Amino acid sequence: MTLQRRLMLTLTGVTATALIVSFVIVFLLVRRDELQALDHALLVQAHGAMAEMDTRNPAAIVLPDGTTEVPESLSPTTRYMAVYDVDGNPIVSSRSFGNDVPTIGSLGLEPGDLSWDGLSADLEVRDHRLRGVVIPLGEDGESLLYAASRRTITEDTRFLVRLLSILLFAAILGTGLVARWLGKVLARDVQAIAAVARSVAHGDLDARVGTAAKGSIETRVLAGDLDEMIERLGALVQAQRDFVAHAAHELRSPLATLRGELQLALRRPREPEEYRKAVEEVLDDVETLARLADDLLALARIQSKSSTTMHRAPVAEVIAEAVAMARGLADSENVSIEIVDDPATRTSVVVGITSDLARALRNLIDNAIGHSPDGSVVTIACEVDDTRVSVTVTDQGEGVRPEDRAKIFAPFFRGSTTSVDRPGAGLGLAIARGIADSCGGTLTLDASHQHGARFVLSLQRVT
Repeated sequence: MTLQRRLMLTLTGVTATALIVSFVIVFLLVRRDELQALDHALLVQAHGAMAEMDTRNPAAIVLPDGTTEVPESLSPTTRYMAVYDVDGNPIVSSRSFGNDVPTIGSLGLEPGDLSWDGLSADLEVRDHRLRGVVIPLGEDGESLLYAASRRTITEDTRFLVRLLSILLFAAILGTGLVARWLGKVLARDVQAIAAVARSVAHGDLDARVGTAAKGSIETRVLAGDLDEMIERLGALVQAQRDFVAHAAHELRSPLATLRGELQLALRRPREPEEYRKAVEEVLDDVETLARLADDLLALARIQSKSSTTMHRAPVAEVIAEAVAMARGLADSENVSIEIVDDPATRTSVVVGITSDLARALRNLIDNAIGHSPDGSVVTIACEVDDTRVSVTVTDQGEGVRPEDRAKIFAPFFRGSTTSVDRPGAGLGLAIARGIADSCGGTLTLDASHQHGARFVLSLQRVT
């Protein structure tokens, strides 16, 4: 069943059920109130008639014909009166009854149950529907029936039934039309969203819902969320394509060099020393490929790793391990590593895995060393507050050019520089930021720093 039809039937059914229940309650309440008003009027008039009778000799009573007033009647109506003996049999009656005087028993009453408040009963005389009250007449067990037509109640209830039926039909019809229109609007939004979802499933990442969904706030929000999801999905797919393209490019260069060197070595017979030299050159290319493969695997592992917020890492241990790994490169580049001692750093613990955080910091140190001039210093400092520990790595190089600042954390990006031509695939900063993100931290470039570059690794502190 379609959404439009289901919504229409549901709303119409709920509305019809609520109206029917409400109308039945209204009908019963109105009918009860009118019966109570008629019973009260008949009871008052019955006591008035009894006051005019000689109850000492019921057999001598003559009941006159006449009319009586009943509630909501524009004109007087015929009254019906009868006197009964102790057994409930009629003694005398008004001529309006004729030969159709009912007994007390036929009214569903018992003579012994009578009280001065009277008992109400419905009866029918020659196709006339009557409403009457029976009250005791004196102390000898006789009783008096005083009745009048209930035509006004019948007419009122019939009018009420017709009115409520018309209102019910109009309400159901109106609800059905509104529900049909609303279902059409919602179905149109759902169809627009579904069409975009199908397009995306078939590879069209340019499809957007846009303003096609405008039937309700919820569908507009859903359309906006879907468009945002597609936008992010497109960015992820494009990033994956760029990643594969860059990875293939980075792998192709050393592989081409490796193949050329092997082909050159095999082109003619050589002396053992020449073969040794060729193998050493090939080994350099293999090591380059191995480092690239390690970096690619590390980046993939970090991007797919679940949260590491359950792990704890001492900051002093992270810094010591990172400096130990970077010491060899610093010595070869004639660059000093200086650690600013802070007593708070020695006891600080942050969220994350020690080895991963050490690798992220080592990548920052290696990057700083690679961009530092000969004989300069790379400084590592910490700032500790109530919730964060910020580790800064500062070099004395040329700094990051403004046009490169937005792209330096992208995989395979290598910024332009005028003094240093560094090897590598450009994955170090991307891996460092991925590690920071995985443990709830951040890695940023301090753009306000002058005379070099300063990177800030901010991590959650365990208190």
